[in-house]
Amino acid sequence: VMQATPATWRMLVSAGWEGAPEMRALCGGEALPAELASALRSRVGALWNVYGPTETTIWSTSEAVRGDSAGGGQVPIGRPVASTRVYLLDAAGEPVPVGVAGELYIGGAGVVRGYLGRPEQTAERFVADAYGGEPGARLYRTGDRARWRPDGTIEFLGRTDFQVKVRGFRIEPGEIEARLAEHPGVREAVVMAREDAPGDVRLVAYVVGDADAEPLRAHLAAALPEYMVPAAYVRLERLPLTPNGKLDRKALPAPEGGAYASREYEAPVGKIEVALAEIWTELLRVERVGRWDHFFELGGHSLLALQVVSRVRQMMDVELALAAVFEKPVLAALAERVVELRLARFDPETLARLAQLVRQPGAEAAPAMEEPV
Repeated sequence: VMQATPATWRMLVSAGWEGAPEMRALCGGEALPAELASALRSRVGALWNVYGPTETTIWSTSEAVRGDSAGGGQVPIGRPVASTRVYLLDAAGEPVPVGVAGELYIGGAGVVRGYLGRPEQTAERFVADAYGGEPGARLYRTGDRARWRPDGTIEFLGRTDFQVKVRGFRIEPGEIEARLAEHPGVREAVVMAREDAPGDVRLVAYVVGDADAEPLRAHLAAALPEYMVPAAYVRLERLPLTPNGKLDRKALPAPEGGAYASREYEAPVGKIEVALAEIWTELLRVERVGRWDHFFELGGHSLLALQVVSRVRQMMDVELALAAVFEKPVLAALAERVVELRLARFDPETLARLAQLVRQPGAEAAPAMEEPV
């Protein structure tokens, strides 16, 4: 029998370890990616994904990894082991339905007495068991988020203390990581919020695999609301680890310009597109913006869209509605909208005269028009 973290198992597999048919392998400590589980399952006699904190005498749930449980994403943490009870509760301490995320509480024989010499911390983490029916029984509040799957197993979603707030939305990075892990080009994924400029907090996805930013963004956009879709995607050879083999979040690098989803570059055309591109480049902190780039795919959001509206008003004397940025998020399309607003200043007679000028071969542009129509 061998027990190790996913990082240790991955190092063995990467080193060319051929496995041992008689071995029973246990994997715990962090989420087990399905891709790694498949690689291990073919090398050992039996593989178990195990979950549990020290405060519940280590393992509290387990899942025997078979072909169906290692199909995609990450392997569930399974069902409670003998003499153990597991509850997924909301902020009010009520059980959540199947498919809804809740905090994971553990009860039963494995729950320890508490923290030695720390009564306040014990009272905070060990709470009365209102559901077990056993007088004086307590639950350990893990701080982990999870949800019940329809088959009765539990899907681990990450830590509650990793919860982040981006533009007023409370986000669980673990939920985004679980969706990223479903993409065939992703072996491992970590999502975190970075504030690389004061007041500008963005979600960044760190991915081990061969998937590029644009397909990953499209994959997430199909399953998650816009505010949960990361702005940047950083590809890594491997995730940085602490000496004890767990993820070192502090060592994750800041995203560079190429980490943001972008289309094939085509230079902006005309004064309006060029001016808008300059505004986007500054606000989005990217190297360049092309005609067909998408504001939100480059990391834009509602607060930055407000700044676009303000800059357009200052630089072009045009009252651009905030909704226009959402309706026409591609640079060329938004530039067309700005031109339309500028044309709207002219009375019908002037517009008809301008149209006639444009139709005349060799006619010069009207002095009132700064932008070709």
